[in-house]
Amino acid sequence: MIKKEINIIGGGCAALSLARLIRNLPNYKFNLFIGNKNKTNKDHFWGFWKVKINDDAYNKANHVWSKWSINTNDSKHILTSVKHPYCVIKRKKWLDICKKQLPSQKYTILENDVLEKDGQLFVKNKKINGDLVFDSRPPKIPSNILLQHFEGFVVTSEKDVFDKDIVTLMDFRCDQSRGMHFIYLLPFSKRKALVESTMFSKTVENKEFYSAEISKYLKKYFNLVKFTKSDHEKGIIPMHYISCVSREIYNIGTRGGAVRPSSGYAFTFIQKQAFQIISQIKNRKKINTQIHNAIDLFLDEIFINVINEYPILASKIFSSLARILNGDEMAKFMSGNASLLTTCKIIISMPKIPFIKSFFYVVYRKWFNLP
Repeated sequence: MIKKEINIIGGGCAALSLARLIRNLPNYKFNLFIGNKNKTNKDHFWGFWKVKINDDAYNKANHVWSKWSINTNDSKHILTSVKHPYCVIKRKKWLDICKKQLPSQKYTILENDVLEKDGQLFVKNKKINGDLVFDSRPPKIPSNILLQHFEGFVVTSEKDVFDKDIVTLMDFRCDQSRGMHFIYLLPFSKRKALVESTMFSKTVENKEFYSAEISKYLKKYFNLVKFTKSDHEKGIIPMHYISCVSREIYNIGTRGGAVRPSSGYAFTFIQKQAFQIISQIKNRKKINTQIHNAIDLFLDEIFINVINEYPILASKIFSSLARILNGDEMAKFMSGNASLLTTCKIIISMPKIPFIKSFFYVVYRKWFNLP
């Protein structure tokens, strides 16, 4: 029997998360075009809440917490979920897991860079064909959009300062003058934690800004001045729905709209996308890489406009979210599995006037097909 051929472009989370599942398609062989541009020695953490779709990652997670907090100058909310804990896994660890699960049937890994011309992909001047082609290359980020940008590092202290049982998901007790800004803190032990300064704005700050904000935060709230830094992390995530359209190619990962626009979370949605694609192929259905429902995307667009226009409201919005939801509800919401009741609770809790204005603004743009 002649096997059908799948070509996957990329060597990151989306490409390998899909490639590992091809073991469920015995009638297919595949080629994985990693490319030299995708090679990197940098490692970082991917965060997610435990839901069924990412059980494999949960079972191999580097750290798991059943509690997380959202802090402002006026409140501190601690949410708890034993069923859906917050987890992180290191990039290299997950990619190694995926590589070990690559199917035993014939496959080829090619380390040649892929070039695009007129909507078609080429490697060594040869067009990439195959029965199915999936492209996970990073997309171009549109200009003048809201970005989530962050930098941070692992902090090691000589004394016990961190509560190792509670993740600080968002702490807004930091400079809010340049846009929505919060500190993200993952405690690995009482003396060690990943600390990141994260902003939602259109302008990326210089490296010194993030480092200075982290130092001020640690000094003020942990009385921590003397510490060592390691494992620096940084990133820029578009707070905008991105889904590249191609005639003969299916886009996946960030390129295929997997990133949740309002939060920047991607890992769980990439897994959903991969499982969805494999199921569609297996059942001979038309391939659809869309994994966010239309209502979520519409609400995300309204939320992003509010944050863009009224960044000072960010702490109030997330504080309200933490106040009206329990841990299970929040975990499901952040993972794209919110019930209708949860969605209604969230809508009702939001500041009315800014969201109503943004609602009409978004509807107006959609009605007249404006960018």
